[in-house]
Amino acid sequence: MVTSDEEYIKTWRESHPGGLNPFPEEGKYLTIRGEKVRSKSEKILADYFEKLGIPYSYEPQVKLKDGRTFYPDFVLLNVRTRRTIYWEHFGLISDFEYAKNAFIKLGLFEKAGLEIGKDILFSMEDARQPLNLKQIENKIRANIL
Repeated sequence: MVTSDEEYIKTWRESHPGGLNPFPEEGKYLTIRGEKVRSKSEKILADYFEKLGIPYSYEPQVKLKDGRTFYPDFVLLNVRTRRTIYWEHFGLISDFEYAKNAFIKLGLFEKAGLEIGKDILFSMEDARQPLNLKQIENKIRANIL
């Protein structure tokens, strides 16, 4: 039986509930969907996904094949291919410790079988290199729409 896109999206959303990151910081930016996110850039991303009609969930809990649990910033659904794609935003990339941890995190994703650029996409910024919406749009068009 073929499932309609609407039914598939509904089931996908139910199986990818958001807001599960146990990190104690509460979001302070409100998206157009009415959810709280932790940074201005995450708000920009969430609103952009919503504007483009991309089903997403913010900070869901994901169990990797190797048994680890992680909380990506976003999980997105490519409705056309029905693939789930993760999105991490690295917002303090100029901070050495933060950048080092981001690099380690990307390595752990690959070790767990997630292919960067296919299964997991990322964006990054720092004070001198703000969020690049053109790059984000290119990634979205190539991988999700």
